[in-house]
Amino acid sequence: MRLYYATFKSPVGEILATRTEKGLNFITFPKSRWQRFLEALRRDDNIELKKDEKRFSSLKKDMKRYFSGKRVSFRQPLDLSGGTPFQKRVWKAMQRIPPGQTKSYGWLARQAGGKNMARAAGAACGANPIPIVVPCHRVVKSDGSLGGYGGGLGVKRKLLSIERAAI
Repeated sequence: MRLYYATFKSPVGEILATRTEKGLNFITFPKSRWQRFLEALRRDDNIELKKDEKRFSSLKKDMKRYFSGKRVSFRQPLDLSGGTPFQKRVWKAMQRIPPGQTKSYGWLARQAGGKNMARAAGAACGANPIPIVVPCHRVVKSDGSLGGYGGGLGVKRKLLSIERAAI
């Protein structure tokens, strides 16, 4: 499989993005995390890894607008083929949460057709391969507290703050 990648700077650290021919399939930060991931990809004989900044020009523009506090509708094609059917429904539901707003894990589970599956929805959030674009940072605990975030709670607060300022 051919996998393209690019890196770029952001207020939450340097971001690594990858995509297949189908679309964007992975985003991670900070650099210390993605360097290990990139090395593992390079060792995988089934993956042809190719740096290609041009394939990410639209994403970079959208991210720049996003981090400058402007409303953005990420329109890159996505390749979420690595998820289970439930995860894919959860990720699709997350994309319907408006910028600057939050919804609970329970709400997310119900949207994905999994009544009483808030924990499973939380696990799907944690497995989200495309943070920011698929906005898992907009999902919080039922009491309104932040819950978790792979990039750290400080980053989750920052992303929500950026979005609320754009409203």
